[in-house]
Amino acid sequence: MLRRYVWLMMALCLLQTAVWAAGAPLRLAVGMAKPPYVEGNGSRGLEVDIVLAALREAGISVQVQQMPQARGLQSVLNGNVDAMITLVPNAAPSLYFSRPVVQYRNRAITLASSHITLNYLSDLSHYRVASFQNATYLLGYGFSKAVESAPFYAEYADQETLNRLLFNKRADVVVGDEWVFHSYATQASQSGMKAELRTFELFDNEPRRVGFVSRSQRDAFDRALLLLQKRGEIERIHRYYQQKYRLQP
Repeated sequence: MLRRYVWLMMALCLLQTAVWAAGAPLRLAVGMAKPPYVEGNGSRGLEVDIVLAALREAGISVQVQQMPQARGLQSVLNGNVDAMITLVPNAAPSLYFSRPVVQYRNRAITLASSHITLNYLSDLSHYRVASFQNATYLLGYGFSKAVESAPFYAEYADQETLNRLLFNKRADVVVGDEWVFHSYATQASQSGMKAELRTFELFDNEPRRVGFVSRSQRDAFDRALLLLQKRGEIERIHRYYQQKYRLQP
């Protein structure tokens, strides 16, 4: 009886995979370029490669739609796309969230020459702060409360803008993933001089997940992700992008 049940479940999974492959592709919202996680037109990058590999493993065809983070979140909540990479569950509790795909390493980054010291999130309220789009939702209440009182706060979909603002002293602090920050070539002021940086770990590393409209597609994705991990494919993708951008583990 147990063997018959196992075979039945396997047959149903294979049938579901065949239906997904033959049907309309999953519409996947991908944010704007933020290497190493997302490159160029959204078809490559650390998190993109992992997600697309898992969807292929699950037998799900994909249509990538690149758009700014805020529009992508609204699109998946409205049902205009079927999934979005990568989110935290509190950004959209109504979605079905996958296992963690990547760990974001959000940090507060300053120029050493500014002599700024940040011990607590509340310290950000004294400075001009720039961050990535939707940061006040994704980084929690403590961060949103601090920047609410800051003399200047702005969010940008193009994360290279954060580098420019900091190096040209138009922001005192930028908040974002340190791998993204160091992946951009824009690491000099308008005078062309490199600058020494200070990095403050005010945030825990943050697991990011794929948000799905469909629970069954989320479940299939999670199974495929585990298979890729066991085969060492996830580690290989990480190693490739760390070497490409010369990033510290």
